[in-house]
Amino acid sequence: MDVKRISLCLLLSLQMCVNTFAQQDKADYYTAKSYQFAGITLPYRELDLNQEKDGASVLVIQLHGGSARGNDNIAQLNATAVDLVEQYLIEHEMKAIFLLPQCAADRVWNESPRSVATPMTVVLRNWLRHFVSQNDIDTCRIYITGYSAGGSGTWRMLNDNTGTFAAACVAAANPLMVTAENVKQTPVYAIAGSDDNIMDASRISDFVNSLIELGGDAKFDLLDGQDHFGTCDTAFTTERLDWMFSHSRCDNTGMVGDLNNDGTVDVADVNIIINIILGKGHSLRH
Repeated sequence: MDVKRISLCLLLSLQMCVNTFAQQDKADYYTAKSYQFAGITLPYRELDLNQEKDGASVLVIQLHGGSARGNDNIAQLNATAVDLVEQYLIEHEMKAIFLLPQCAADRVWNESPRSVATPMTVVLRNWLRHFVSQNDIDTCRIYITGYSAGGSGTWRMLNDNTGTFAAACVAAANPLMVTAENVKQTPVYAIAGSDDNIMDASRISDFVNSLIELGGDAKFDLLDGQDHFGTCDTAFTTERLDWMFSHSRCDNTGMVGDLNNDGTVDVADVNIIINIILGKGHSLRH
């Protein structure tokens, strides 16, 4: 084996060690938990920050890309996207809970109801409801982020849960099985790479434009020269997270009781409350 090959092997071994230690370090302070619904186990990690502060916690969920699927409850920790959101929450001294669920290896976040009995987005919705009911969460400030396959899952969560999230940030992810009419109800910042050969930047841009045309609060950034993985690693900047966290569900309407955010308080809002009590769709917000 020549010197160049030996050097390359040493570098690769060192990188593997660094990645392993990074995972172990995060595993030390991200609490490992799990949730069960409809016979499906959802492993997740939880990071509680500044819980000694007054008031309810901001809740942030991040959905990982396809390579982190599994059941070890560790792989989803090893992502630059996790580091960026964590760093933001710490630097801004936010009282927050950061949740990192893990999708099973034989599943994906965004699934058709025709292909599986219980899509993972349904599991996520019920897990989120359960978590909020068991913790002191500011239901006006629940945020979701996702990258790659997790970004497509995020689009779907916005589509299926129009009264839940204050805002979202989506990186390198096509909007699949969603409609602009539904998604426009949640502010969303989408980021795509010009050299991404996995996700279609023009498709993402066109969808964001359709949200804006329908009156939605949406932004789109094209990262020049970035491929799929570079986009996932660089999307969640301080400026973009500033934009996301500047939104609150309670700011979207000046009317108490306007649960569907249509500018009026009427029988539709009463029906939402009834559905919440019965466990049929919609998530409670102030």
